[in-house]
Amino acid sequence: MHSNARSRQSQQGVTLLVVMVMLVVIGLVSVSAMRRAANADMVANNSRLEQLAKQAAEAGLRYCESEVIKAGSTLTVQAANAASPAWNTFANWQTNGRATTVPETFLQSNENMPLPRQLPQCMAEYSPLGSNVIIITSRGFSPDYTAQNNGETASGSVIWLQSIVSLQS
Repeated sequence: MHSNARSRQSQQGVTLLVVMVMLVVIGLVSVSAMRRAANADMVANNSRLEQLAKQAAEAGLRYCESEVIKAGSTLTVQAANAASPAWNTFANWQTNGRATTVPETFLQSNENMPLPRQLPQCMAEYSPLGSNVIIITSRGFSPDYTAQNNGETASGSVIWLQSIVSLQS
């Protein structure tokens, strides 16, 4: 009887060890599953923010296009410069540059679009191909966009889009 009691004690010790190993494995699997879920959520959120920036850039294009076509528009169309287009110079997009900020009222007319912290901008310039062709460039910002003091992106998304408008004589 004495050996039977010893066998039970050693079996109970092994059971404890097996249970502890299983708990560690279950814990690692749980952590892995939570990380995958968190990563999937981050990817989905980043995609959403990028789409909002794209919608803002598209709104900027639509605004400049409508202003270029509209008679009596106050939008300034920049001169053509094949060597250095105005849209390609970063300073032109800064405060007091050549870019036009899309007014909030234009964005509010688009029902489902939330207003971003940084309103989209657009710029129109004549194409080197002729004065009846205008290149419109727009940039839109995601809601989480922030910029450094020099205007460079610190965080968030910036989407750039271009369109070409051909004016009929």
